[in-house]
Amino acid sequence: MKLFLAAFDTYFNDPDEFPDSPSAKLTDLGLKDINARVAFSPHSDKNALLAKIADDMADNATSCVFYSLAFLFETKGPIRDAVTKVTKDKSLFVYGISDRKVGGIDLQKPDGNVVPVFPSALTKNVPPPFSKEPTGLAGKGFGGTRMHHKFVVIDFDKPSARVYLGSYNFSDPADTQNGENLLLIRDRRIAVSYTIEALRIFDHYHFRVAQQEAKTARKKLQLAKPPRKPGEKPWWDEDFTNARKIRDRELFA
Repeated sequence: MKLFLAAFDTYFNDPDEFPDSPSAKLTDLGLKDINARVAFSPHSDKNALLAKIADDMADNATSCVFYSLAFLFETKGPIRDAVTKVTKDKSLFVYGISDRKVGGIDLQKPDGNVVPVFPSALTKNVPPPFSKEPTGLAGKGFGGTRMHHKFVVIDFDKPSARVYLGSYNFSDPADTQNGENLLLIRDRRIAVSYTIEALRIFDHYHFRVAQQEAKTARKKLQLAKPPRKPGEKPWWDEDFTNARKIRDRELFA
């Protein structure tokens, strides 16, 4: 709390000096047994963090990257470039979410990473007693109820696991213009927690986006049955034959 109060006082007393103040630098939160640091925007050029975060994602990830980034669809710059790079890297497992469909990041087939998903709703073929889902802001150019999370998880399954999170929008304005907070936490337990949240959001919307974009969407939404005839392939066969799903199964095993 002291660091947050100090940041407020520093900005209130002299906003022009804030970008070069200690509050603009990553500072240890002093939490027991947790390596956690916080920095407040706006930063000066020498204290800027955006490019460093992008480099960490694009150049230092060794296993996987999970992200939930509001405004990624309209954000240009280092983070967008980093997302594009890791998505193309078949040695990494990447799942991502934005609040609108992101153009310019191609689906990596057949053994690569999927493009970022985005909010979508099931509006038909939903079996009773359920009804169609609310479409939220779809009529105003959005894909459904808006997603506003901003976090990046790198290598959750390694001792080097880390999470970037906060009000920070991972954009140039968030870095050098707006008043934001960014936390960097190097703790595997917390990284796993954020990975679970990323998976929850991704799986929720990935199914809906697939239904929305499929040329022939499933007419009935129901669980697949196990094989009943000799030689019949089970629904989980692709988890052992599709290269991307093999990586998925092995990563979370």
